Order: sequence, then C-alpha cells, then structure tokens
Amino acid sequence: MTDDDFFDAQFPGTAHRLRVMRTQDKEFDQICADYHEVFSELALAPQAIGLTQTRYLADLAESVSDLRSVIEKRLQASDGKNE
Repeated sequence: MTDDDFFDAQFPGTAHRLRVMRTQDKEFDQICADYHEVFSELALAPQAIGLTQTRYLADLAESVSDLRSVIEKRLQASDGKNE
C-alpha cells in the first residue's frame, strides 16, 4: 500500500492535498509519517495481550488519535487555501 493509498483510506479524498502539504511543511510531513507508523504498529499488534501490552496498546491508540486530530485540523485550516 502506498502512502497515498493509506492516507486516502484514512482521510478520504485528501491524498493529493496531503501530499502537497507534506512537501511544503517538514513538520507536517513528520506528523504524517508518525501517524502512519503508529497506526501500522497498532494494527499489527498481537491479539493475545497481557496487562503491560494492554497499556502499550492504549498508548498507541491515544497517539494515533492525537496525530489524527492534528492532521484533521491542518486539513481544515487548508480548506479554501490554494495548494
């Protein structure tokens, strides 16, 4: 799966805009890269978990949520702006 495919699945219809925004802002590019990495790690986590693993997965889920919020806010802020 390409980055565009991943981000289009996560944020439908925004892959092109995200790609442009990432090339223009290195900090935003890192936020997107972190989101992809943490999301993938959470998705691939083993199903049999202990207490320590449960806390780790909760931390991953919180990180995904926080990063997603940042990306969504940046997308909303870019609405109406020229790319």
